Amino acid sequence: MSIYYVPDTKCFIIQSHAFSYVMEKDEKGVLHNIYTGKHLTDPENALCSLSHITGNFRSADVFPYREEYPCKNSFTFDPYCLRARFDDGTEDVRLIYKSHAIGKTKDGETLTITLRDSFYKFEVDLCYRTYTGLGVISKNAVIRNCGEKSVTLCDFGSGAVYTFRGNKIRLLHLGGSWGAEYKKTYSQVENGKFAISNQRGTCASHQHIPFFAADGGTANEKHGEIWYGLLHWSGNFKLEAEVNQCMCPTITAGINNEGCKYVLKCGESFETPLFTFGYTDGGYEKMRETLYDLQYDFLAPQNRIKKPFPIIYNTWYPYEMDVNEENCIYLVDKAKDAGAELFVIDDGWFPDRCGDQNVSGLEGLGDWFCDKHKFPNGLAPVADAVHKAGLLFGLWIEPEMVCEKTGLFNEHPEWVLGFENREPVKTRNQMVLNLARTDVLEFIWDTLYRIITEYKLDYLKWDMNSYITACGNALFDGNQNEIPVRYINNLYELFGRMNKAFPKLLIEVCAAGGGRSDYGMLPYADRINRSDNADPVDVLRLHEGFCEFLLPRFAGGAGNIAKNPSMHGRNVPLDYRAKLGMTGSMSIGMNILKMTKQELDELKNYLDEYKNMRNVTQNSYFYVLSSAFENHVTAWEYLSRDRRKGYLFIFCHGWVRSEDIILYPYRLRGLEENRKYRVNGYSIPFNSKAQNGVFSGSVLMNCGISADLRGDYRAAIIDFEAAD
Repeated sequence: MSIYYVPDTKCFIIQSHAFSYVMEKDEKGVLHNIYTGKHLTDPENALCSLSHITGNFRSADVFPYREEYPCKNSFTFDPYCLRARFDDGTEDVRLIYKSHAIGKTKDGETLTITLRDSFYKFEVDLCYRTYTGLGVISKNAVIRNCGEKSVTLCDFGSGAVYTFRGNKIRLLHLGGSWGAEYKKTYSQVENGKFAISNQRGTCASHQHIPFFAADGGTANEKHGEIWYGLLHWSGNFKLEAEVNQCMCPTITAGINNEGCKYVLKCGESFETPLFTFGYTDGGYEKMRETLYDLQYDFLAPQNRIKKPFPIIYNTWYPYEMDVNEENCIYLVDKAKDAGAELFVIDDGWFPDRCGDQNVSGLEGLGDWFCDKHKFPNGLAPVADAVHKAGLLFGLWIEPEMVCEKTGLFNEHPEWVLGFENREPVKTRNQMVLNLARTDVLEFIWDTLYRIITEYKLDYLKWDMNSYITACGNALFDGNQNEIPVRYINNLYELFGRMNKAFPKLLIEVCAAGGGRSDYGMLPYADRINRSDNADPVDVLRLHEGFCEFLLPRFAGGAGNIAKNPSMHGRNVPLDYRAKLGMTGSMSIGMNILKMTKQELDELKNYLDEYKNMRNVTQNSYFYVLSSAFENHVTAWEYLSRDRRKGYLFIFCHGWVRSEDIILYPYRLRGLEENRKYRVNGYSIPFNSKAQNGVFSGSVLMNCGISADLRGDYRAAIIDFEAAD
């Protein structure tokens, strides 16, 4: 991508091979968005001038105003990102151009446009970042108080996106609940407002994801214009789409201001989260390709993202919370023989944690030391046994929480979030520490550093199982309304410190399942808990929704090869569960101590097959050939980013003869048309007489592969690779 300024037209242009973004400052210095969409050969002429906009109520009510960083002021009634209250009570921000700077980074280019208020000593830096070779832009704002009196930020969004001008847009968003995350939902927005938001404090979901994809109502997997965006934030967020009276769709994204105000004292500044957005005219699959490239090459931990993620076995499946030194060491060799590569001790290793799963047994959070009865010699003997067996060692922790019956709470009751005159609201007998406090931040960091070094950890599973129900703290040394922002920023500080101090440490982000499946976690995460729900039929939808915006390799959490029967009581064959487990970041979710030798041998064979596949499946694009949200046969294609090798996964469920009697060929996507591909090892009929199973990419994408797979819980994997 390239960034440049055209003095003659006063245009700022951000240009890629597929995407153009044009801004113009008018005669009064107001910065407007002119164009966001398909690549233009002469973007400086996108709209010759905005001279018809003069900045009064009449013009703003007749013409689309499209302020680049819309503010609450007297000029427009349109959606806004910034609302500020000055010391004299004025809530009217009028930003005009002051200066700009264009720079380069190792990843792309940057543009900073500084705007100033026309009266108050108040400035905003609009910061733009591009990524070499990608048609996406990340932007945010740095809001600065240059005056002597305090300014209260009442709204502080990251930015706005203007799509095509028309009478409506269709918005794809992902929502749900615990165990039912990422439901694909399409909502029509026409001459009105649509909003999704979160106010749960400690995470950005399960209920909604800070992601959107907007189109005119006809886009599909392969075709159609789509404007899409994601907010890099793991806490309270707000995403709003509005079609105004001018039929001008506007989408804004940022931190949710509900119950949150931020005061800037003299000389202070506030930086909003990154807001990444892009455009494609190639349908949802092109959007996913771009987002995957962004994660692989720029956002994820670059020292670890290219390496295969190991297969996990977790003590939860045989023992739940009844772990101890003896049974953990006994389990190590069993896990290795089954094919695991990473051994993890889950919940229950610290004091007062019982395995009866009753609320009364859920204590101890905050006292992060080994239970002396369960582990009289600490965790060192287990860690040594794990490493001696050639496995990696990992541990579960939930450091943001505390239980009342702990030494930590007795010593620091003031660290708990809550209202002074209200009984604390507890989830699972636990309360939320006020991570907005610096002393809480340092306590958690000291705890993490001690545990990672003392227990020789290769992997850390960071869990979080409570929302913030009372965002107050009588002894907090700051503005109570700033807690939701300071909490998440300090959370990022902790993850950043871990990455810096322990660059080889693998980190799984868990939050009661998929509560932290968001782009704010991407710089730190190697694995993301997709959901606590591992039921195979549910996972078909969970995984497809998750992969709409996140890499399939991140999809972790509940055992990817699920136990049987499932949480819904379904009895599903191991073949189906194992092949479905191969589509994410593999973990064994069964009690291997109760499996027969035949079952263990079968499991090991599946894991060996996965180990041969994961160099592709963990570094691939993801194509939906038949959607789990629409059909009784789900078909996903995994294709390596060099487009040379891939796998076709097919899963049957809910078979209805009247609907599914006709089996259509699965037409692959993303291949090179003129390249020859060999289809290998298929055990189901393939309706072609091609010699040695070699076909052109053109044939595979247009004629497809016919798979005679029908009936409930039938699954197949077909692999293909370049023949040259």
